[in-house]
Formats: sequence, structure tokens, C-alpha cells
Amino acid sequence: MEAKVKRESTVVLVHDVLNDFIDPTAPGYDPALEAVLANIVTLLGAAREAGFQVVFIGSGQGDPEIGPSYPPDEPPERLAWGTPGCDLPAMLGQLPGEPVIRKPRWGGFYGSNLAAYLKERGVDTMVICGLSLPGGVDWTVRDAFNRDLRSVIVADACLTRPLPDQGWGAIPREEVRRVICTIMAQRFARVVDTTAICAELREAALVAGRG
Repeated sequence: MEAKVKRESTVVLVHDVLNDFIDPTAPGYDPALEAVLANIVTLLGAAREAGFQVVFIGSGQGDPEIGPSYPPDEPPERLAWGTPGCDLPAMLGQLPGEPVIRKPRWGGFYGSNLAAYLKERGVDTMVICGLSLPGGVDWTVRDAFNRDLRSVIVADACLTRPLPDQGWGAIPREEVRRVICTIMAQRFARVVDTTAICAELREAALVAGRG
């Protein structure tokens, strides 16, 4: 999919990078997060320097008619809405004017005001990163496609976990990433890495400045 970034109509969207999800002491912490978070910080630095809008989206109360739905195997205090676990980690360096949009389920659009926020600002393209590629990022990109929004997935700035055996064998991390990125690139999004998109953001800023 063709999805060119333009400063006036593109946002950089960080999905579900929250304290509880990146806590290294939490059960199931994924060591691959370290490299992913470093790439997200690099992406945010380039976006801010180039003057692009940054939006964070994470778990919390969106539509007041949709309550929490916590997995039965999770401790009740993890990702409890309104607690520090649902706050942005300091490493993201949130700046004034960079909103946190709350969503009650996996995808960024369902039960949130993300669609209205983007429409009000004339956004037609999202550069998306965060947690996780086969989960909330995938859901958000598919929903964006149905809303005629273009997406650019920054693959190495998205966490991809290996999948345990569900009856067809365990699937290693890189195989999950390869399949998801192939499906996304075939139909729903452009897939890039951090180095490439940061260069694009800087070039787009130069073009905007010359205009």
C-alpha cells in the first residue's frame, strides 16, 4: 500500500506502551522489548524534531458504556484503569499537546475517540508502532483500513512474541513477524523499519519547509 508521510496529515501513533506492559519484573516479560523500546524512542525523537503530531493510545475508559474486560489469568491489579500501570513510561518523554487516547479493548479505534480526533485534524495517514504487532497494532491497522486511513507499520518498533502451541505447533517470533508483515503489506499497510521511516519524516519536514 502506498502511504506517503506528510507533516500536515500524518500522525505517529504509539500503541499500548504502558508501564504494566513493559515492567521487567512482571510475569511473562519479553526481553525483546528492550530493542523495540529503543526504536520507539528513536522514532519519537525524529517525529518531534520534524514537527509531526504524536498520539499515544492505551488501555482505559473510552466509551462510558464499555467497561473493563481483564483476562482471567491476569492479576486484577494489572492494567487496572486509572492506575499508574496504565500510564505512559517516562522514557517516552510525552510532551504538552501529545494526547493519550484511552481505549477499552485491543484495537485503537473501538470504544475510543481516536477516529474523531484524527478526522478533526485532517489526518489521513498513521505511522504506528508499539505493542503488539499481532495484537493491538494489527487490529488498529485493519480498522484504519476500513475507515479509509492509510497506515505505515514500523515493524522493528513493534513487539512480536512467539506463539505457543495451539494444536499446530509452536511458532517462533520471527515466523510470526514474517507472516503478519506479509499480510499487512499485501493489503492493509506499508511496512518499514525505524531507520527508513525516520529518514522519511526528516525529508517530509524539509519538503514542508520548502513549501
